[in-house]
Amino acid sequence: MQLTETVRSSIDAAPLRLPLRRASVALAGLLVLGLAVRVVAFWTQTYVLFNDETFQYFEQGHRLAFGTGVVPWEFDDGIRSWLVPGLIAGLMRLSATVSDDPLIYVRLVRLLCAALSLVVVMVGFRGAERRFGLAGGIVAGGFCAIWFDAVYFAPSVLTEVLAAHIAVLAIFMGDDGGTAIHNQRRLLLIGGLFGLAACLRFQYGPALLVAMVWQYRLSWRQWRWLLLGILTVALPVGGLLDSLTLGSPFQSIWLNFERNSIDGISTGMGVEQVGYYLGYLAVALYPLPILGTLLVLGAFRMPALAIAAAVTLLVHSLVPHKEVRFIYLAIAIAPILIGLGAAGVLHHLGSVLGRRPAICGAILFLSIGAALSWQTGAVTFNARWQLDRASVQASSAAHDEPGLCGLEIRDVWFWRSGGYTYLNRDVPIYFGFYDPGLKLPKSNRTEIVRVMRDGSPVPQFTIDRVGAETSRFSHMIADRGFQEPGYAEVACFDDINRADEPELCLYRRPGGCEERDQGNQIGGTAQERP
Repeated sequence: MQLTETVRSSIDAAPLRLPLRRASVALAGLLVLGLAVRVVAFWTQTYVLFNDETFQYFEQGHRLAFGTGVVPWEFDDGIRSWLVPGLIAGLMRLSATVSDDPLIYVRLVRLLCAALSLVVVMVGFRGAERRFGLAGGIVAGGFCAIWFDAVYFAPSVLTEVLAAHIAVLAIFMGDDGGTAIHNQRRLLLIGGLFGLAACLRFQYGPALLVAMVWQYRLSWRQWRWLLLGILTVALPVGGLLDSLTLGSPFQSIWLNFERNSIDGISTGMGVEQVGYYLGYLAVALYPLPILGTLLVLGAFRMPALAIAAAVTLLVHSLVPHKEVRFIYLAIAIAPILIGLGAAGVLHHLGSVLGRRPAICGAILFLSIGAALSWQTGAVTFNARWQLDRASVQASSAAHDEPGLCGLEIRDVWFWRSGGYTYLNRDVPIYFGFYDPGLKLPKSNRTEIVRVMRDGSPVPQFTIDRVGAETSRFSHMIADRGFQEPGYAEVACFDDINRADEPELCLYRRPGGCEERDQGNQIGGTAQERP
């Protein structure tokens, strides 16, 4: 009798386990596809996603790990958290045990960021699978895996991107089909994710708050655990870490707001019209009438995500200084909602016309999505893949020079150079555009840029003096056609963004370098790091 009951229960459970197993295999396949597309994209291209990525995060991580780095005004002023640079520094030290090639740690960090970005694929799949079954999950997850913006931003080491992926996961974990969540551990985890996302990018705060209110209404039984989770993360990450590294709790939030929103420094760096972001989305979501309709349909399926995207778009549209990456939370949510909308349409098509037309429609939708994504990346936004490629390649070439003992970067502003991130050699860098009197936009504050090496600043020289200091550097990065006497061309590099500028070249001269301020000589070989 017991054997009969066991067999019967196994037979009854088999139909349940089979769909679960199929769903897990399908999700795993989509995650592998998504990661492969993202890895191929950043592994085969040499580019800077955004200049802040280099100097706000990689460069400061390099300074922590190896003692050399360029310090921008934000870190001198104390408006940036050390959380991300600290994590990067650990990965840099780890990679140094294998190789001193800077691309090793750059790719390692980007690989981890790309893996985190697969949250978008997972949420697209699971959200559609819950509502439309396995086929719907494959449609939505597949679209998220291949959509251009989701692929391009995936490896980015920017707080906007990292916070968006964490926020999407937090909102998804609260999506329980209208059923109240009473699991305390789950609520604590959701709150912790919201807290981490807000600490990384406090500008997302209004969007996350509105999304939370929509999901949890005024249920104090849920909010108390959510708030406890938020505080559990925010107090050590924003409070304690900022106190220890910057001087006061949450300084990377309140002083950042003061400098950029009250003092107006960000406004001085450029302003755009209110409709700037809508204009970008009209191009990125081409053809807008079709994808926009699917997005709206998907918004009714997962309204909390749609609300977060809408509030992000609204709040940032009212801020004069605009950059596309600032609304990445909305950009990351868009393919999820589009995929949900398409899955719903195909599900309805299947119920009316049958399974075969629905399958053909799914294949057609994903094929067109892949073609549109390729068109957007290869044609519409092709220049993105070459942003400051020449600077990165020139710095990487200098890294490979055995006789490098000092480097002048002459015709490139520091924030467009490779810095120590792509040089990764313990030698002094001198910037030819150094201006000690340069002021921050709309401010009387001096834009201090320090080059640090072994805990001490590397002396910098104005453009009229640097020509007399060539004994300090054996190599130079400068435009083709300009070089100091005695320097020979090593290699030249170009990218589409330098269409109106000469190629950027690496030059070298024989002999070692002299650091007169310290009264010592640097030989012609690479120096060992501390």
